[in-house]
Amino acid sequence: MLMTDLLPMDQWLALEQTLHTDWGVNACAYNADGMTFTGFKNFVNPLCAEIKSHPEGIQAICSVAHQHMAKQAKASGNTVIEQCDGGLLKICTPVFHDGEFVGIVGGCGRVPEDSEVDTFTIHKAINVPLDTVETLAKDVPAITMQRARDMADFLEDFVSKIH
Repeated sequence: MLMTDLLPMDQWLALEQTLHTDWGVNACAYNADGMTFTGFKNFVNPLCAEIKSHPEGIQAICSVAHQHMAKQAKASGNTVIEQCDGGLLKICTPVFHDGEFVGIVGGCGRVPEDSEVDTFTIHKAINVPLDTVETLAKDVPAITMQRARDMADFLEDFVSKIH
């Protein structure tokens, strides 16, 4: 089963736009294979855009975090909220239909309020000067854990209404 068997493409795209606009995250809907399928591109900060402009950054930071967290969400059936190796918070809510894992919805790109961006890890992953990464990291918005849990509640409510 595909995500687009559950909802039309435009409704997944509308969810991503809502997540980006209302929750201030890099929003994505992924299919069961971990691939995006709506074509929606968005960045809530310039650091994520820089990381994603380097294939090695996607591979070392974004893909690793997504694969790890999607696996946890699929196995537990619950939303996972964790930091990626760059220190940014990621929220992954699994989508199931009749017990079949269909995909993930969620977002990332904000730093937990009591934490900081791991600029050194990002610098090593994408080979961009550390001072450039540190400058870009200053524009990463913070998020409280309560706000992250509220977003998770929003996503879980959205997913529960699909069927």
